[in-house]
Amino acid sequence: MLLSDTGYTGHVRFLGKGFGVAVLAVGLFLKSTIATALPTSTVYFAGIAYTSNASNVEQTFPHVSKALASGGNTTLDNSVRSSIQGQSLPETISFDSLGSVKDASKSVALALGLDAESASVEHIGDVYKLRVEVSAEALFFDFKEKQVLGGFPFIIDFITVSPTPPTDADIQKAFEGLLFGTDGMHSLTGEFVKTLSRAQVPLASSKHLRVTSSTLDTKAVDYLHQYAPQVDAAAIPQQVAQAFGTYLASNQRLSVLPYSSNQALGSSMAARFIEGESYDLKIPEADYDIRINVAGFKKINQSSSSVATVYLYGAFVDLTVLEPLSNHVYFSQRIKQGQTKTVPTAQTNVDDWSPAYDTLKTLFFNFTSSLSDPHNPWLKSGLPSDAQAQSQFQSLGELIQSCR
Repeated sequence: MLLSDTGYTGHVRFLGKGFGVAVLAVGLFLKSTIATALPTSTVYFAGIAYTSNASNVEQTFPHVSKALASGGNTTLDNSVRSSIQGQSLPETISFDSLGSVKDASKSVALALGLDAESASVEHIGDVYKLRVEVSAEALFFDFKEKQVLGGFPFIIDFITVSPTPPTDADIQKAFEGLLFGTDGMHSLTGEFVKTLSRAQVPLASSKHLRVTSSTLDTKAVDYLHQYAPQVDAAAIPQQVAQAFGTYLASNQRLSVLPYSSNQALGSSMAARFIEGESYDLKIPEADYDIRINVAGFKKINQSSSSVATVYLYGAFVDLTVLEPLSNHVYFSQRIKQGQTKTVPTAQTNVDDWSPAYDTLKTLFFNFTSSLSDPHNPWLKSGLPSDAQAQSQFQSLGELIQSCR
């Protein structure tokens, strides 16, 4: 399954220590003409990629993969090309020249990586609210060094309401709107270009951050069983890791290495360049590991009236950042977030996962924002007030600064 058919195509395999990330269908280096002299800041667009096991694409991306089949990949490719050309970006993006694994100035490539998709439906009074979301990233690779340089993740979503429950066709149309920008929706391409406007090619010598572990504690699983039994708990850790990486990269203006789950183990794909040779690409070992354990969620009835009920949702996360070689811990604390939701009395169905997950993402946003803002008011409620927590938080902020 190839997502980019505008010329020369190939596949890519990333191998890290004990894990792999399979990037499916990277349309590599487009026209089969010999590369002309280009400036050292040139990056070669490698096409669209799934950052998951090729065999699981239709299960992981049921709507996105359908939208990109039967010519949708070409439409998205052309949209990226037309949107980037003429833009003033930190790097020159080349679409019509081939890169070279033998020339460091021509070996850096860029892919639009698709990380995940999700959809949720909530019945509110007389209407149904549909929310669809796509997680993606701008991924940079150095094929001469045979490794991933880093990524700049982002999340794009769309919300709409209707008087009747949305059908799968309605959900499919919403995803197509996100991907292609139809019906006046903001698009995947637009967010990709916006991300590139703030991104620069990460240096191979840069210090690397990566979420290496994402887990759900027993209390978090119990919450899902009680309030959101329809949610696939096995899929949540990857969503959590990607969400944290997205906010960290965006709020601190730095790249992060891709998160990989066990689903990508054993994937085998090759990348070909102008030389016609095949290479395996590796994700470099992270200089600093980020380990996330979702300790739990809470739902509290804060107040009720004849008109509405106000619920307080809480999210609790054990977050650890350490240097794996020395096992030196920079930060290891429980952080928390509370957020209210008003539910009208007329609402017969409450989606308790969406507000809980939104609270979790708000926690990640506030935490990563405050790393460069010591006066952020969130710190008083979200971070422990003891001296150790304060000292660790300061050390973590200094660490983040050194990774830019």
